[in-house]
Amino acid sequence: MVRMTRRGALVGVVAAVLAVAGLGAYLLWPAPTLDAADMDAALPTKRDLPGFVPHDGLTGALSVPAGNKEGRSVLAGTDLDKQCRKWRKEGDGWACRHLHGAGMVVLERSENVFFRVKSDVLAYDDEDAAEAAWDGLVADNREKIHKIRGAKEHSSDLGDAALSFEAPGVTVLAIRTGTVVVEAIVWDGSDQVSEADEDAMVDKWPALQLSKIEKQLG
Repeated sequence: MVRMTRRGALVGVVAAVLAVAGLGAYLLWPAPTLDAADMDAALPTKRDLPGFVPHDGLTGALSVPAGNKEGRSVLAGTDLDKQCRKWRKEGDGWACRHLHGAGMVVLERSENVFFRVKSDVLAYDDEDAAEAAWDGLVADNREKIHKIRGAKEHSSDLGDAALSFEAPGVTVLAIRTGTVVVEAIVWDGSDQVSEADEDAMVDKWPALQLSKIEKQLG
């Protein structure tokens, strides 16, 4: 009985050591996220989307910063804190819990000023925080889309979790990949773009955005 007790105690000690080691590994090597330089590289540019040019704004679930004059913003540190204060006032505090950094980009077709694409890229400290933020993004879009006649919600196989919200003239995708949450928007405000072109962009834009994020995450 004494030998069994000692053996059991030894097993317990080993298990405890392994558990602590596992926690230490998590703390030392957390899931990768995007820092400011990564975020800047992860945002598409007009070179990635020929025929499109930067635009200063298109509102989705989150408002763009006042300084988004070149159609592009990378937020960290005090700039991120300032924008989060604004988002909280607007009822979008879900985006800011454990938020490590944010990036936004808006591009517009040069010959049609009302056909635009936008990405909001939110990088979190860990995957749990990203999952919670994705839930908030989905809830925000559901609340808005249910007010639009003819709007639809679909599942998507992009990233680790994704849903697509479609309404006349606009498609919004809420996507999570690892520690990063993306809202990708394709908007046609003039109805001058063919349905085939719009559908093609609905496939192309989020795929482009995810590929650039995943390249930075490694």
